[in-house]
This record gives sequence, C-alpha cells and structure tokens, in this order.
Amino acid sequence: MKINITYIIRRKFRSLKERILKLIQGGENKPVYPTTSSEGLKVHLGAGPINIQGWINIDARADSHIHLHSEGFDLHEFADGALSEIYMCHVLEHFSFEESKVILQNFRKKLKVGGVLRLSVPDFDRLVTAYHANENNLELIKMALMGGQDYEYNYHKSVYNHALLSDLLLSCDYAGLDTWNSLEDFGVDIGDWSSKNFSTSKGEFPVSLNIKALKTEP
Repeated sequence: MKINITYIIRRKFRSLKERILKLIQGGENKPVYPTTSSEGLKVHLGAGPINIQGWINIDARADSHIHLHSEGFDLHEFADGALSEIYMCHVLEHFSFEESKVILQNFRKKLKVGGVLRLSVPDFDRLVTAYHANENNLELIKMALMGGQDYEYNYHKSVYNHALLSDLLLSCDYAGLDTWNSLEDFGVDIGDWSSKNFSTSKGEFPVSLNIKALKTEP
C-alpha cells in the first residue's frame, strides 16, 4: 500500500492547529447545560465541539467529550425504540438525498413512540435571501451551502428548504412537524449553527432551518 506522507503530515498539522485554537479560544467542548429535560436516552449526532450535558455525543471525529465515535450514524449501539430524542445540527446535508432518507427512516426505528427528532440544516431559501441582499455575495454563503471543506467529512451533498425537508420527513412517516429554536427547546443557546446568523453590513441574516418531528405510532 502506498502511503501518502504529505496527507498524513497535513492531517497531523491540522489536528495540532485545532488543539491550539481550542486552548486560545477557551470555548471548544465547553459543557452546555440545557435547562429543559426529558426522560430517556438522548443522542446528539454530529456533535462536533458542542458538548451537551445529559446527551450521548456522537461524532465521526474523536474528542474528549465524544462518547461514541461513528461515521455512519446507523445507531446500531441502540435497540429499536430505545431513544427519546435525536438531535442533529448541520449534519443531514453531508449525506446524499437517498442516504438522508435511509438515515431518517432508521432514526424513526430507534425512537420510542412519542420520541422527538430535532434537525437543523442550512436553509436554502435563507441563504438565497442573504446572497441577494448582499449584492450577490457568494463568498458569504458558500460554506453554508457547500461545506467548510477543511476535512474529509465537511462536504455537503444535499440542500433543503422548509418544503423539501418537511416532505422528506413525512415520507418517512414522521408526524407533528414544527419549527423550533434553541432557547425554547433547550432553555439555553447551545452555541451551534441552529441559532447563528450571518452578520453583514446589510444586517443580520439567519442561516438555519430548524424542524422537529415526532414518532407518533410504532
């Protein structure tokens, strides 16, 4: 097997850079304590640097606050009907449309009846609004649209607006669709993309579409 030394060096340098930034910023992996609570197992998929207390943090990249290291998010570690809540922020778009449907169908199996799936994705309609309002500035929205592209998992394969994501959830037999925000559902701003805005000379422009759905029957 041919070893790509340059790739390995770049990966190690990026890992070192990320650790240094964490020490400087002091905010990475800082525990977030929701003031709302529900009974049962709660899973935070694609947790990244967000360390939600009382939740099982799962991510494709290992870190001190990550409880399970997983790339596929098939949740094979959990029995069907075992989870009360699943949360994913700016993760679904990293999968193709076909993969996303399979993932959401599997999540429904893993949720108990009455369980909640809470999603946040880049909102295509809002990105277009921000783009036009800022003189067609593609630089502003390119990473929210296509991913940061700074490591192997950070590329987007799908895009959503309210209508498309709602149709996808309904096709997977979810019900009770509604929008949500961090302060109401977690009691705090948990500091991820679900509540972030683009700050520009033209004003503040929200980035995300936040939708939650229920498993109402077996």
